[in-house]
Amino acid sequence: MEANLDRSGYRMRPSLVADRSEVAECIFGDAEVAKTLVHNVSSRDGALAATDAWIDTLAVDGRRNTGNAEHIGLWTIRDMSKDNQFVGIRGVFVAPGLPHNTVATFVAVARTYWGRGVSSDSSRLLCRHVFERSDADAVYTRVWPKLNPASDAVQRRLGFVPAERHTLRNTFGEERMNEVLEFDLWRASKLENEGFGETLRQVSIRIGQLAAESLLEPRQAVQRILAALPGGLAQSDDVQAKVADDLQLGFENPAWATYRMSRDNWAAREHR
Repeated sequence: MEANLDRSGYRMRPSLVADRSEVAECIFGDAEVAKTLVHNVSSRDGALAATDAWIDTLAVDGRRNTGNAEHIGLWTIRDMSKDNQFVGIRGVFVAPGLPHNTVATFVAVARTYWGRGVSSDSSRLLCRHVFERSDADAVYTRVWPKLNPASDAVQRRLGFVPAERHTLRNTFGEERMNEVLEFDLWRASKLENEGFGETLRQVSIRIGQLAAESLLEPRQAVQRILAALPGGLAQSDDVQAKVADDLQLGFENPAWATYRMSRDNWAAREHR
């Protein structure tokens, strides 16, 4: 599948191994982009390993792509008006924990292209592609609503409906959960004394969500976050209270919000 996005005109086409360096740099090499993904990319080696996990199995010329079905794969989005500049990446895959004969989709957009409708436009293209090129019953997507409420709203506008929650543990297992934990603790360790509040909020919420899935105890989670903070941040009573409150919010709202687009729902929307 190759197509232009409706609103922007950006071009989406099947990903190639040649896209590896841009995915590593613009997606996994940017902590603000990678923060909603499920990898530890706190090092260059980690960013490359996460990139290879996508490229090797889902790019059309990936070395471990042993013949994916036509509706399964990875797509690269580029800005044709700016010398083919990298915009983002989309993927469709068969995800553990989802019902039989369904697929999951994910998106990651370079920070310079946030707020331009890339996620919503490319979602429409991928849903159409899946339902036209396969007999899949539904397309699923997952977001972190307490970290990225804008993405949560996008799914609802597109017509995705809330579905049964699927845990990180059941989908990826404890090893990947530990990757998320180590990445977030690394993010906490890089905070500066000014402007640290939002990142610390995100870290505390997500580690609280990991605690809700029994990766670690809530009290231990608070201690590990405070221990990771640089300088004297952890000594502040306000910071300690905020970490505890945000971690509790994550604990009460664990893991992803899962959304589902059924074939029937898609057909009804297409024929409006």
